[in-house]
Amino acid sequence: MASTAQPIYWLGNDTLRVSAALFLENRQRLCQGLKAKDGLEPKSVVLLQGGEQSQRYCTDTDVLFRQESFFHWAFGVTEADCFGAIDVDTGKSTLFVPKLPESYGTWMGEIFPREHFKEKYAVDEVQYTCDIADVLTNMKPSVLLTLVTHLITRITVYDVCVC
Repeated sequence: MASTAQPIYWLGNDTLRVSAALFLENRQRLCQGLKAKDGLEPKSVVLLQGGEQSQRYCTDTDVLFRQESFFHWAFGVTEADCFGAIDVDTGKSTLFVPKLPESYGTWMGEIFPREHFKEKYAVDEVQYTCDIADVLTNMKPSVLLTLVTHLITRITVYDVCVC
């Protein structure tokens, strides 16, 4: 009987392999901690932004990318320019990844479908970042909880703007 490989976070030789289950556990602990707080509204959704890729002096040379720490803790994602949403009531996670143009593949290699990221990061759903406003609106959250300078803050779904 062949064993099914479980998703892992791994940065290559001489680094440890970490099960993606750790990030699921972190998301569950976040939801449990928020539920334990007084005043948490039902249908609250946590929205986290990952790190952004930047170039050196407006050239085609990328600056070494480092993922935003809290986003990494919750999702374990290594790619840049992603977002993540967590429904606090259900613990359901949605990862938002950039929708890359075909020309990206010419210079940077294979463009992976959304299913690749769902399996790689063991999340419930993967959507494109260009669809984030529609997806969040369809979730009908009472409030979005966002991270601003190490604080989780409250905003309504109408305050969300993705440029």
